[in-house]
Amino acid sequence: MIADESFDLAPCGLAILAPDGGILRANRAFRRWTGLDKPQSAGRQLFADLIEGDGSSLFAELSAALAQAPNIDEVFILLRDGSGAFFPAYVNFALRRDEQGASAAIHLAATRGESRAAHEAELERGKRAAEQLAAIVSSSSDAIVSVDPKGRVLNANRAFSEMFQYEPAEIAGASLCDLVVPEEFRAEYEKKLASAAFGPTKAQIVRRRRKDGTSLDFSISTAPIRDHKGDLAAISMIYRDMAPLTRAAAHIEFLLREVNHRSKNLLAVVHAVARQTARLSTSPERFIESFMARLSAIGCSHDLLVSRDWRGVRIADLAQNQFSQLDLEARERIEVSGDFLEVNPRAAESYGLALHELSTNAVRHGALSAPDGKVDLSFRLERDGKLYTLTWRESGGPEVAEPERSGFGGTVLTRMAPLAIHGESSLDFTPGGLRYRLSAPVAEIAMG
Repeated sequence: MIADESFDLAPCGLAILAPDGGILRANRAFRRWTGLDKPQSAGRQLFADLIEGDGSSLFAELSAALAQAPNIDEVFILLRDGSGAFFPAYVNFALRRDEQGASAAIHLAATRGESRAAHEAELERGKRAAEQLAAIVSSSSDAIVSVDPKGRVLNANRAFSEMFQYEPAEIAGASLCDLVVPEEFRAEYEKKLASAAFGPTKAQIVRRRRKDGTSLDFSISTAPIRDHKGDLAAISMIYRDMAPLTRAAAHIEFLLREVNHRSKNLLAVVHAVARQTARLSTSPERFIESFMARLSAIGCSHDLLVSRDWRGVRIADLAQNQFSQLDLEARERIEVSGDFLEVNPRAAESYGLALHELSTNAVRHGALSAPDGKVDLSFRLERDGKLYTLTWRESGGPEVAEPERSGFGGTVLTRMAPLAIHGESSLDFTPGGLRYRLSAPVAEIAMG
């Protein structure tokens, strides 16, 4: 009874033919496809009559072939349906013989071509999806491993091998617990393995061990993998190294502390700039103009520092940034040369203000105010690399004389800048052009 039901309810077309091709029995799908259930199909039906074209010749060829080989697979045939139209089908034939070896019956199984194409397309989509998933897993920076319900490794991606320092051959089939779980955390691991069988678990922080014995903290997520029956087939585990996150958190904390410290320093500098600019300004308009220009110079230095996470700036970049406030013609007449160190944030603020005062004064009163004037700016390591000296030399400009009253620019150059970096400075108003020198110990200004 069960065999009869399976035959009749099979999704493919099944039929049993007499040796001459008469249809002895057909299941529901075959009858529906070919219209054998319809009244006009009454009487003995030959399989050859269902074949498009010369069905008798084709069936004769099939019978002869079956006499030589009892099974013939994947024969493409156009079969007639109940309306007289044809549909494509792939048919498998099998010859059955009686006890004397004579042909007793021919069994056939047919699949409609449209269904097969749809199934093949679905299989292809599934294959592509599986390949894409495999590529994602393989290239992931997270360590991904799957284990059987007993914890033996089934698969592991490259990141797992690299992160835990094992060769692929050492991983396959091994106990994951023996590979990566420290002794004191094995009971916890067994609980996680058991709970993972019931559903996905949220990321948790665990301690795991590399091959060299080093223990590290990881974030781990688990999920069950079930077969087509719904039974547990495997458990996937994703390990994410927490060290980069820990370093990032520490760096953020450092930056917050640095911002707090720098903000206090910056407010002190702005306060000093405002006070000195106001004291030496002849009018409110002159104060606003000078004060805003100096704030802009401080801002230029801080922009560079922020873009480099307060890790310091190259002195050449700092100079270029400060000179960006000048027009192109003036910038082209400043030649910068020498040893370009990376200076720390405190030194960057001081050098930035000094370069701003020097360049704006040169444009207003010095060498850059004349068509043939130029500036040589050099940075040199001296005294076996222990002293760093900035030298500013103007030439080709109007004749220079020392001013009767020192302004805020002079205060920056001779007091604020050298004091901030524990250095020394000299400002000389020679007839041929202004000379300025700022020297400081490398240990005070160099980054690191």
